[in-house]
Amino acid sequence: MIQNNLRFDLLTLELFVAVVEEQSIAQAAEKKHIAVSAVSRRISDLEAMLQVDLLRRYQKGIEPTPAGHALLEHAHIILGNVAQLEADLLGYKQGLRGHIRLFVNTSATLESLVDELNRFLTANPHIQIEIEEGISPDIIRAIADNRADIGIFGGNILAPELSTFPYREDRLVVIVPAAHPLAVRASLKFADLLDYEFVSLEKGSSIDTLCVRAAAELGRQLRLRIRVSGFDAIFRMVGARMGVGVVPLEIIAPRLNDTGLVAVTLDESWTKRPLVLGVRDPTSLPPATRLLLNHLCQSGQS
Repeated sequence: MIQNNLRFDLLTLELFVAVVEEQSIAQAAEKKHIAVSAVSRRISDLEAMLQVDLLRRYQKGIEPTPAGHALLEHAHIILGNVAQLEADLLGYKQGLRGHIRLFVNTSATLESLVDELNRFLTANPHIQIEIEEGISPDIIRAIADNRADIGIFGGNILAPELSTFPYREDRLVVIVPAAHPLAVRASLKFADLLDYEFVSLEKGSSIDTLCVRAAAELGRQLRLRIRVSGFDAIFRMVGARMGVGVVPLEIIAPRLNDTGLVAVTLDESWTKRPLVLGVRDPTSLPPATRLLLNHLCQSGQS
């Protein structure tokens, strides 16, 4: 009776396949750079373990028995799977495979980032990227808590526990309905807005922080009408004349014709807002994550 606790080793299976393919123990030994006696012993031990003859030995060569044919078929499958496993693990080591959690603030998920990720995934088809949107403080916390691998967030939000790298710069503008008194202005100072009610993003977001700080420096407070969780909601609320909004030009520019809104230049130095890439420790990143970080850094500088 064949044992139930059979233990196959890969080298023996490789040698068995080589013996069948070469039809000779001596030629298989030469091919695998191992002593003939060692190959012969391994085949004999394999037959003893299985309690079945695997090879028929003739003066002119060797051929497999029916049991040998069955083992040969399974050995090809096993060795093929092992080879694929080795290739996959090597791919992870080299950064060719992997799963990356990318957290981004809403203004970063635009055409530039889409194009950058498309180029990256085309060059690295076995890497998966999971994207989650959020406000900058939440993204920073997600990276620090190891819930995100890379984050893209407003550079005006402090993140001392992270390593950050320059990414891009966006420009903030004011949006108002076409019939609004400010719509005819070529440019505005932030002080010009403070008599109007605001539609703003969530408290603590990068843009909200900039606006609150700018108002405080003028000795004023924002007249906040409503907070929303995304730019589409800001567009709708501003379009419904519920207040003015401050948004990235890159987001609103393609939608001006559809929203009926007007974008007015905001003449303040802080409206040129840096976006940064953040990670916990760049020296300990998995290869795939390091590849994406380098790709985004290079793309942002181009």
